[in-house]
Amino acid sequence: MTTMSTDPRGAVAACSDLVVSYHRAIDTGRATDGISAFAPEAEFTAKGRVMRGHDEILDFLADRERQVDRQTVHVIANEKVLDAIEERVELGALILLYVRGPAGDYVLERVLETRHTFGEFNGTWLITRRTSSPLHSPEIERIP
Repeated sequence: MTTMSTDPRGAVAACSDLVVSYHRAIDTGRATDGISAFAPEAEFTAKGRVMRGHDEILDFLADRERQVDRQTVHVIANEKVLDAIEERVELGALILLYVRGPAGDYVLERVLETRHTFGEFNGTWLITRRTSSPLHSPEIERIP
């Protein structure tokens, strides 16, 4: 992989590809394959839970992989570089999570605001921290 000092656009692109690849692994029923995107000591926040290190993240991904009836599509939108310095990149994005219904149609389940921080390890970019939270609080009343 490239380093920020030689090609910042290449580093940002490599990091963006990691975000796509682990979401794609989840969507294709191979969630545990997504562990390769994470640094060994990474921190992963999802569903209000914080997981630290490969073992805890892998347990979360294995649980998701066992949910064979839950078919999803993660659409990444509004990706933005929040920080890019040598050996660290931070990307923000919205994740639109669609779930396949009984009739085969996909319904938007939620929109998540995410932040991914990446570090470079021996020439390879990996996710060191991933956080997500609902874009809108569930307590807000909807306008009819």
